[in-house]
Amino acid sequence: MNPAEFIRSIIKTPGEMLEEYKPDLPVVSAAKLTRTIMRLSTLTRPAKITYGLDKRSMKGRQVLILAQHASTDDPYYVSAAYPVIQPNAVMSLHNVLIPVMYRLMLKDGVILKALYEPDSKAMRQLMRLHKKGASFLIFPEGIQSLDGTTQPIHPATARLIKKLDMDTVLCTSHGAYLCNPRFDTHKRKGRIEYRIDMLFTKEELKDMSEEDLYSRLLGKFRYNDFAWNEEHQFSYKGKVPLANGLDNLLFVCPRCKKQFAMKVDGDRLVCSCGSSVRIDEHYNLLPEGSADFPFRRIDEWSRWQRDVIAEEVSNEDFVMHEDVDYLVLNLEDLSKGRYIHAGEGQLTLDRGTMRYKGTKFGEEAEFTFDIARMPSATLTTKLDANHFYYDGEYYQFALKGDTRHVAKIMMAVEVLHEMGDPDRSRARKDVEEN
Repeated sequence: MNPAEFIRSIIKTPGEMLEEYKPDLPVVSAAKLTRTIMRLSTLTRPAKITYGLDKRSMKGRQVLILAQHASTDDPYYVSAAYPVIQPNAVMSLHNVLIPVMYRLMLKDGVILKALYEPDSKAMRQLMRLHKKGASFLIFPEGIQSLDGTTQPIHPATARLIKKLDMDTVLCTSHGAYLCNPRFDTHKRKGRIEYRIDMLFTKEELKDMSEEDLYSRLLGKFRYNDFAWNEEHQFSYKGKVPLANGLDNLLFVCPRCKKQFAMKVDGDRLVCSCGSSVRIDEHYNLLPEGSADFPFRRIDEWSRWQRDVIAEEVSNEDFVMHEDVDYLVLNLEDLSKGRYIHAGEGQLTLDRGTMRYKGTKFGEEAEFTFDIARMPSATLTTKLDANHFYYDGEYYQFALKGDTRHVAKIMMAVEVLHEMGDPDRSRARKDVEEN
């Protein structure tokens, strides 16, 4: 046996570690190292942190932390904002399989849950750790905001809060999305604020109904970074103009209604019909030419666009076809990245199903996914693929053609799902601001 084979024989693969993994209270040394790494990652873009509670009195106190998810960097800032305990965080597996970091995260006691899927195993782990005195960190939206506004929060979240029966702390933010928008891979610098408040005390929860609890949660949780900065007009700057990547999110022209006819030109978004709008350093939309442009904020445009997609998918003959690469989680060697290429084929989305027909590791494969069981097919951070969990298994489909179509696929899946899921439809309406 050569040295490389010997090392492989004694070091477990991520897959082998996960088969044996049972989350426990965070290992103190691991928790300190994780917190240090997270704190250091925020130094180049520091946030203003305020408190509506006595931080010192919360030290060592068992709590449930609920946090908004406007940015992929939120876990780092939440850790910096609430350093008095080390919670067990609820996370999706693909967010844990990070080269170098995943072993440390397992020592932190992360609770693995398949995004959007019912998971009785994760619930059992929560309750077991609750009895051991654990605190928890949960992002109720599940994913980073698509357009700087609150994503749907399932009403069952209130049931979980009630069941855990813990002091519940809320972490809110402003400007986090504007520094790390979903539509671009470049980060920007500017005003970021985080605030920590007590949402519910354990005593309050005893007398609250789930409906009242849900209503209060929504009232405190809703956010809209673009509306916030419309009022404050803070400046944001990066290595690229703020318009960069915006055509990944906004793909329907409000004037001519064409899809994917727009492109970014410096600090402007320009359509083939001649319509153009400039995005200034405050993220304001400044229409050029005629004055009939209907939007002044990106979130307004995004919400209107979702309505356009809803009308399109309501047609019985709605269908999308995309040539894709099929990727799966890498459970063998993370030094080669967290995803590996499994095959290629065609992805088809219609009103009832998403289907993949192609190859998987050299053999013919065909998968059918019921939209009724898919609340979303979210964008990857590289903005070139849709990914989701189905029956506990992870799927990622990277588009070979125009990668701007991933946003349309995501919106179409969400709209189609909500047409048949009254709870999810209600959750969408509940977080939308008038």
